[in-house]
Amino acid sequence: MSLLEQLPQAIFNVIALDLEAEDLATLMLTSHRLNRLASCDELWIEKISADFGDREHIIDVLADAGVDIAELVYQSTDLVPWRRQQLDIETDTDDDDCNDDSSDCSSAIPTTSHRYSFTGVGMRCYRDRFIRVFPRSGDDTVNNIKRSEETLEAVKHMLRDGPRASSDVFAEAAYRLVFVQEYYPNSAECYYLWALICFMLNAFKPSLSFLNIGQSINDGHAPLKELAKEVQSIVAGAYGTGNQVPLLDGAGSGPSVHLAKALAIIFQRLDSDRDGVLNAAELSHMVRQTNGQAPPPAVIAQIIGSFGGQLQSKSGRMVQGWNLASLTEFYIAQTLDDPSETRKDLAKFGFDPATLKQA
Repeated sequence: MSLLEQLPQAIFNVIALDLEAEDLATLMLTSHRLNRLASCDELWIEKISADFGDREHIIDVLADAGVDIAELVYQSTDLVPWRRQQLDIETDTDDDDCNDDSSDCSSAIPTTSHRYSFTGVGMRCYRDRFIRVFPRSGDDTVNNIKRSEETLEAVKHMLRDGPRASSDVFAEAAYRLVFVQEYYPNSAECYYLWALICFMLNAFKPSLSFLNIGQSINDGHAPLKELAKEVQSIVAGAYGTGNQVPLLDGAGSGPSVHLAKALAIIFQRLDSDRDGVLNAAELSHMVRQTNGQAPPPAVIAQIIGSFGGQLQSKSGRMVQGWNLASLTEFYIAQTLDDPSETRKDLAKFGFDPATLKQA
């Protein structure tokens, strides 16, 4: 028996993922043991992700950005299965190899407590996905191209409202891109549009994740390059470089602990009458301190309308102005637009722009 034949299923699967599907098929013809090892359902399901894009990773990154398409994808009957749970329709597990059928094949080296199945479903799933990516007829190729181009245009149309689009629109757009990726796993345009969706939601780290994958596929894709440059600039400013502490939280939708603490102190300083609301005069003082000159009343009214409004003070009076949440919302918006401006403002309030500590 060769050394390869003596490998446990877990180790064999890791090695086999680097082989071409054709080589694996040939290997299966060399001995009964290798036929058994190479027919593992979990191996072929994992190989779908390795060869045609990790859909599970796509779903997880989108979820980090607040876009949940998991249920839409899992319930779809038009996508080739790739998850271990989707093999349960034809389970025929082999207790001789391992036990515990609760796991999927996502870990790099499963422990010996895993159970593997040998139903042929995994190979059929791989074959079905392979045929979608490499159709047998020219007509199918033409139809796939046309359908994918139409879907991409539809997604771009759905995103025309930018950040103002609803969460359902973002989810549907992201879900439709999965269908394009089903046939064209190396579509840099898909990863660009997923990155753009995350960017519109101010989820910069998920956006960068998609941008990195897209650029590894096609580093000459101009929209990817442009968006990557913008996102990297924001991330560098918002999350800091060198000794700079971050301005935003991990999700990119709220202040970091450091910024939240600084803004609370600044609010207390600006709130001269201690009523819990920055009125027009107090906001005018804030703008004068950061910009060097007092703004006209019309500008103050606009600022109040954008981030505050009619608010109840500690005394119970209704006051036109900002509360701490308003001040925080303003600086998050400014940080997302230009992080350097936020650090400059903090410096004018007496904070170190890098560490956000009081100077």
